Amino acid sequence: MLYRFLVPAIERHLDEFLPFITQLNDDLIHKKPIPEGRALGEIVSHIFRSIEYYLLGVTEGVWEPAPYAFDEFTTADMLESQYKEVFTRAKVRLALISLSDLSRMIDTLDRRATVAEIILEMLEHSIHHRGKLTVYLRLLGVEPPKIEYII
Repeated sequence: MLYRFLVPAIERHLDEFLPFITQLNDDLIHKKPIPEGRALGEIVSHIFRSIEYYLLGVTEGVWEPAPYAFDEFTTADMLESQYKEVFTRAKVRLALISLSDLSRMIDTLDRRATVAEIILEMLEHSIHHRGKLTVYLRLLGVEPPKIEYII
C-alpha cells in the first residue's frame, strides 16, 4: 500500500514543481525577498538538487551533494533546463526503487534509516522549500502557481 501511494505522490510532486520554475524570469531568479535569505533561483536549485541527492543515495549509495550554488545559472531558461534534466533522472531513479527496497536499511550520515524513511524525508524537505518559495513569491508581489489538491 505504501509503495503504491509513495511513488505516485513523488511523481506528482515533481510535476507540480514545474509551474514554479516556468513562472520565474531572469529578474526574479536573482531576487532575495529577505536580505539574509537565498535568491529564488538558489532555492529552486536547492530543491531539485536535494531530490537528486536523496534518490542517488538510496539507489546507488552515493551520498555526495550535487552543487546548487546559483553561480551555475545566469538565466531562468538555464535553471528550467537544469530542472528538467535533474527531474528526468529523478524519475528514472524513482522507478528503480521496488517495494522490497522500502524496508532496506541504509547507514546515512546521521543514523540508520529505511529507504521509505529517507524517501519520505526527501518529500518533506522538498515540500518545506516549496512552501518557502511560495511565501517568497508573495513577498515579491508575485502570485504563486496554484496546486490542484485532491479536496
